[in-house]
Amino acid sequence: MIKIQTISNFLVGFSYTLLLYNKIYFGVTLLVGLFSLFFSERHKFNFIYDEKQTNIFFFSTLVLFLVSSILSIKPDRSFEVVFYFITFIFININFLKILINNKETFNEIIKFFVISTILNITVIFFYDLYQSGFLSGSFSSLEIRKYKGVLNIVTIFVLLLVFFKKSIFFLIPLLFLLPSLYISNSNAPLLGIFLGFILCSIYFFIEKIKKKKLLIISLSLLSLLIANIFIKNLPNKFDEHSIKTQKFTIPINILDAHRQFIWGFTISKIKEKPILGFGPDTSNFVEGGQRIINSEHTGTMKFIPSHPHNFLLELLLETGLLGTLSFLFFIFLMNFNLFKKANYIEKFFIIFFNGYYWGASLVNFSYWQAWWQCSYFLILSLITAHIFHNSNKGQK
Repeated sequence: MIKIQTISNFLVGFSYTLLLYNKIYFGVTLLVGLFSLFFSERHKFNFIYDEKQTNIFFFSTLVLFLVSSILSIKPDRSFEVVFYFITFIFININFLKILINNKETFNEIIKFFVISTILNITVIFFYDLYQSGFLSGSFSSLEIRKYKGVLNIVTIFVLLLVFFKKSIFFLIPLLFLLPSLYISNSNAPLLGIFLGFILCSIYFFIEKIKKKKLLIISLSLLSLLIANIFIKNLPNKFDEHSIKTQKFTIPINILDAHRQFIWGFTISKIKEKPILGFGPDTSNFVEGGQRIINSEHTGTMKFIPSHPHNFLLELLLETGLLGTLSFLFFIFLMNFNLFKKANYIEKFFIIFFNGYYWGASLVNFSYWQAWWQCSYFLILSLITAHIFHNSNKGQK
C-alpha cells in the first residue's frame, strides 16, 4: 500500500513536467495520481467545504453558472466547462483533506513538486538558450514561443519553492526563470509578479497604520476610478471606418492595439446581457466576435480569438454580473478563511500567489482552460495544507 501511495504522490508531484510535453498527458497523469491517492488512502469523498459561508457562495456560483448555461448561446460548451469547474472543486476539497490528514503524503508530494519544478525550469531555460542561438554565439531577439504559455504556471511554482522549503539552492531556478521569461517574451507572468508585489506592499502599509478601513475604502474607490477612466479610453466604435481611423489614447506599447479592440468590444457586449451573460465559454461565438479587424496595428487578427484575454471581462461577458460577483466572493472567502489561520509571513505568500495568478489572468488565455483553472485550486490546496501543518507545529 505504501508503494501505491508513493507512486500516486509521484504522479501528482511530477504531473507538471508532463505539461511541458502535452496538456492531455498532464491531465491524465494528475487525475490518475489523485484518484489512486484517494483510493489508496481509503478516503471518504465529500462535496462541501468546512466553512459555511464558502459553501453558500460556491453553491450560489454553481447555480448561477448553470442558469447562465441553460440560457447560453452555446449550451453544450457552457455545460462542459461548468462540469469541469464542479469537478475541480470536488477534487480540490478531497485532495486538501488528504493533505491535511496525512502529513507524510503532503511532504512527499511537495518533495516531488520541488524536484519537478527545478527540472521544468532547467529544461525551459536551456531549450530557450539553444533556440535563441545564445549557446552558438548567434543570439537572436526572436520570441521563442514553445514554453511561453507553460511559463505562466512554472513561474509561480519557482517563486513558491521557498514557501514550502527554505533553501539558498532555490536561487538557481530563479536565475533560470528570469532569462526564460525574457527570451519567451512572457508578459503575463511579469504582470502577475508585479501585481503580486504591489498587493503585498499595500498590505504591508495597511498593517502599519491605524485607520485601516479608511485606507482600504480609499484604495478601492481609487481603483474603481482608474478602471472607469481606463474603460472610457478603450475603442468603443467598431465599424470599418472607426477601426481604421482609431486614435489610441492608451499607448499601444503599454497595451497592444489588438487587446484594446478586444476589451472595448467585450465591454460593449457585456452591456447587452449584463445580468447572466451569454453563457460560459461562448465569447468566441458572440455576434461580431469573428469579424476581421482591418487595422494597420493588428493585421488580420480577430476581435475575440476564443476569449477576451482577460478573466474578469470574460466572466462578466459569459456569466454576467451575478455569476462573476458570486464567483469572486467564493474565491475571496476561501482565501480569507485561510488568511485567518496564517502567520504574518504566510499571509504575504497568500496575497502574492493570488496577485500573481489573477494578475496574469488579466492578459493571458481563457479562464476556462482546464489546466490553468485546476492549477489555481491545486496550488491553493498545497498552500493551505502547508499553513495547517505549520500552525499545528507551533501549537505543540
